Amino acid sequence: MRLIDLDKAIVFALLHRVWQSVAGVVGLMLIAAFFTVELQGFYYTFSSLLSLQIFVELGLYGVIQTLASREWSRLNLDTAGKVIGEPVAISRLASLLHFVVKWYLVVSLLFAIGVGIAGHSFLSTPSHTAVIWIAPWWSVVVLAMLQLWLMPIVTILEGCNQVAEINRFRFIQAVAEAITLWGLLLSGGELWVAAGVLCTKVASTTLFLTFKYRNFFASLWNRRLQSRIDWRREIWPMQWRIGAQSSVNYLIFCLFTPLMFYFYGAAVAGQMGMTLQIISVIQMISVVWVQTKLPRFGMLAAQKQYSELDKIWRRASAISFTMNVVGSLLMLIAFIVINRSHFSFSNRILDPMPVALFLLANSLMQITGYQAAYLRAHAKEPFLLLGVMGGLLNCALVFYFGSRFGPTGAAAGFAATMGLFMVPFATYIWIQRRAEWQS
Repeated sequence: MRLIDLDKAIVFALLHRVWQSVAGVVGLMLIAAFFTVELQGFYYTFSSLLSLQIFVELGLYGVIQTLASREWSRLNLDTAGKVIGEPVAISRLASLLHFVVKWYLVVSLLFAIGVGIAGHSFLSTPSHTAVIWIAPWWSVVVLAMLQLWLMPIVTILEGCNQVAEINRFRFIQAVAEAITLWGLLLSGGELWVAAGVLCTKVASTTLFLTFKYRNFFASLWNRRLQSRIDWRREIWPMQWRIGAQSSVNYLIFCLFTPLMFYFYGAAVAGQMGMTLQIISVIQMISVVWVQTKLPRFGMLAAQKQYSELDKIWRRASAISFTMNVVGSLLMLIAFIVINRSHFSFSNRILDPMPVALFLLANSLMQITGYQAAYLRAHAKEPFLLLGVMGGLLNCALVFYFGSRFGPTGAAAGFAATMGLFMVPFATYIWIQRRAEWQS
């Protein structure tokens, strides 16, 4: 356990990810059994369209977590679950909570209106389809709006180093979501499955925040704000940079399924969506070692304990990348076996070649993720220009090669962007900024 740096937060995070993986396999089998190929395409296109929330959220999650962790370096919880510590730090953290609640109330409403209408227009393109999607789509949009409003509140808790408790909750939540998914699939829920899972997510998050951390938020919300976090000076400079990068990141992560839907139809879009969901399991599990350390990174950077920050970051990144590479190789072997054995399931996923390219691209992308986590702990965002240029380049390559050569072309464009552009330049920026900020 010491060898792979397991602690309570990582154990619960791994339980969450492993359960998601196992439950996801069962869910994929049920989707393949109870969904037509066209219905599967609509289901995964729903997911890609909901990811458009990036364009209204503007990358604020990362800023929230970083700022909260820096204030939490001077705070703690008492036995009743209330925030105690330096009055200035408490007041600044309380002002962050007030800002987040109000900001995301507006953002979530904009999301529901904009994405709801845009998605309705996009999904109407194959007008000949017999799939009933309109009512499920708008139900999903409303529930996603509520979840979008709740998530930054959870992010504040993460920044306050409540990682173990949050990961425990997410494990329980994932179990509830899986049971909902299976039940609705078995009962013939079709696209209402997506709405049911989101309903479970919203209800469980609300209960968790209300009952587990009621005193935490009450002690902040009712606090007189004597000292505030300055949005213009402390939030906006980092937010707009991450926001611009996150908006372009949609072109990196979520373009594939809608692109296949548009050029090749719902069947190929379904294969793309299901394959990417399976591949994402490797990233979800391996990134745990770094993700659970993010509040710690922010606290160490705020205290200028750079040698300890380097030590923890290097160890977490090394374990995470090793897990990613091993998992990717095992997954590729599994895809090859399924493809050559001609299982009935094989017509629902992509061929091994695009899978290998996607796995390679994800492994390379994870390297830039480690570097970004390290630098953002300093409450700065140095990857703006690189992220925007990388996203646009990826969009161009994926669109060009994907429209002409299908999934293999799209995957090749993604891998080329990561390997030939993002990783070399991100590494250069990391070396330069680390030396500059810690000199």
